Amino acid sequence: MLDLHSGKAPTRREVIDIILNKWKPAPGRETLPVDAAIGRVAARDHLSRHDLPVVRASSMDGIGVDSSTFAAGAPDTSLWREGASYVRADTGDDFDDRFDAVIPIEAVRFPEGGGIALAEDLRVTPGMNVRPAGSSVRRGELLVAAGTRLRPFDLAALVLGGVTEAETLKKPIIAFIPTGSELVSQGSVPARGQTVDSNSALARHMLAEMGADPLCFPIVRDDREALRAAVRRARAEADIILLCGGSSKGGEDYNAQLIAEMGEGLFHWIASAPGRPTAAAMLDGVPLINMPGPPLAAYFVMDWCVRALIEHFLGTPKSARKTVRARLPEGLEATEGMEILRKLDLRESKESCEARVIEMRASSTVRSLTAPAQLVTDAGPQGREPGESVEIELLR
Repeated sequence: MLDLHSGKAPTRREVIDIILNKWKPAPGRETLPVDAAIGRVAARDHLSRHDLPVVRASSMDGIGVDSSTFAAGAPDTSLWREGASYVRADTGDDFDDRFDAVIPIEAVRFPEGGGIALAEDLRVTPGMNVRPAGSSVRRGELLVAAGTRLRPFDLAALVLGGVTEAETLKKPIIAFIPTGSELVSQGSVPARGQTVDSNSALARHMLAEMGADPLCFPIVRDDREALRAAVRRARAEADIILLCGGSSKGGEDYNAQLIAEMGEGLFHWIASAPGRPTAAAMLDGVPLINMPGPPLAAYFVMDWCVRALIEHFLGTPKSARKTVRARLPEGLEATEGMEILRKLDLRESKESCEARVIEMRASSTVRSLTAPAQLVTDAGPQGREPGESVEIELLR
């Protein structure tokens, strides 16, 4: 495996390339009712099954008239009767084929003595305020293309086109295995030497948000055979396996060595922090990633690595958060050879946005985890000068 100490630690981009060079996923398909397909990815092009409107329809509230009666100017409408000389034609409505134009209702008065009165400057032309058949959607029109992540407006388009079921890609099943004899499950009161497993909650909801189906395992203690058995169980169901904890060189850090023994080791240690001890292997064609246990490291590896793998599996474009320009009043030191996650506090005004780096080692984990913004510095030799403006990602 590639190792930091040999001078070959891969960057984040290289990590993804290494895994994708070995991983050839083949997602299955499933057909879902349109109302159950929100957030799923279309497995094929979906086409309209009919025209809407079926025939022409009014584009506004008004009255339908025969435009030929206006060819020589406004006719005498004082004796007009509904159903004979005109018809009501509300927005979206079909109306009698004898009439080919719609006069806006705002241009019409209905005197008490009968007939109608029209605005003096009114001009009526053939087809005025009439939507032709198929103007909303035409039979055979593309509603959503293959690879589209279905949003509410996509589902509305499917319904307009008469599609009641969507053929979608199956979500990748991603196993998450929290490891460590020091861990206790959420809701437990930790004793001395124990810490709460918060990463399972983090992973479960990040994976679901990314479009995956999380398969979260109970805590596995630092025991080689127990760890090996958990990985085998995960391999039977999952498209990607995440082993959390035990990736470094502590006395009970077995996982990086274990995954290299069980599969084809790809790398151990990366040029990115937090998360430097991350390791990966291929196990029977499935990526097996060992991420560090500290919550910020787990978050960062999930955010850039696991997210990219899910997007590759589903064939969706690289996601992007909203960004803003912000001033760094204190600047940033260079991080040559390492890409570093910086969590940020924001101070915003009408005139500017100011971002201050949260020093992870000097601040609580909670403060860093819940920060409103972040920046990943590159591995170059240049830092950021005090007062320099940079583009940052908004997390809230």
